[in-house]
Amino acid sequence: MFDRQTLYKALFLFVVVVIAYVIQRLASKAVLRILKTGNVPQGSIFVNIIRVIIWALALLMVLEPVFGIQPTAFVAALGVTSVIVSFGLQTTVSNVISGLGLMLGHVIEVGDWIEVGGYQGVVTDITWRATTIKALIGDVIVIPNSVLNTTTLRKLAPLSARTVTIPLDIFPQANMAEVEKEVRSVVEVATKPWRDPRLPIDLIQQGCGQLGFRLDVRVPLVTMDDGFITRSAIVRACSGKSWLAHW
Repeated sequence: MFDRQTLYKALFLFVVVVIAYVIQRLASKAVLRILKTGNVPQGSIFVNIIRVIIWALALLMVLEPVFGIQPTAFVAALGVTSVIVSFGLQTTVSNVISGLGLMLGHVIEVGDWIEVGGYQGVVTDITWRATTIKALIGDVIVIPNSVLNTTTLRKLAPLSARTVTIPLDIFPQANMAEVEKEVRSVVEVATKPWRDPRLPIDLIQQGCGQLGFRLDVRVPLVTMDDGFITRSAIVRACSGKSWLAHW
């Protein structure tokens, strides 16, 4: 038979576990409801954090009465362990905190066109550790959230996102007025199936480079999905021209 003290400890442990379970259930539902109204994706991590905190408090409550362990000694030992573990998880923690800021601040959302660290593409997924973007040519790029939080991020407007830019190097001896006229004519024909006819083709001179004059051709598209095929069409159309300094 159990003595009275053992029964008291068992009853106390049972009551604390039941109360903690009820509280975490109610708190989880409340947090999920709040996160849904705030349109925060992947809000389950908040629920898990709340659960961990509640069960940690419940554990501290039963340590001394049930197991005879001083909570202060347990917390001190846990603190030393946490410091050791934190060094190994420093990068992961940084990514998670950065992801939290991105989500709560709605800095970027799925479907946005962004440019960061020399990469440009559409955001396809945002997790707590990294953000995935799909580049124009179809490459999938996974960028740690800590990088997004410390690097200049350019969020492209719809028009900028639907614009393809092709750099051309023109021989210094070429007549730029005639070259621009021919480039515009060639590009208009080559990109007609994908180009937005409501917007003009821009030709921007960027000065002189190692091979000659630098001319950027900017073509507005109906949809960015056609960006790669449009680039290929421009390259084929301009290839072999007498004024072209490369290709």
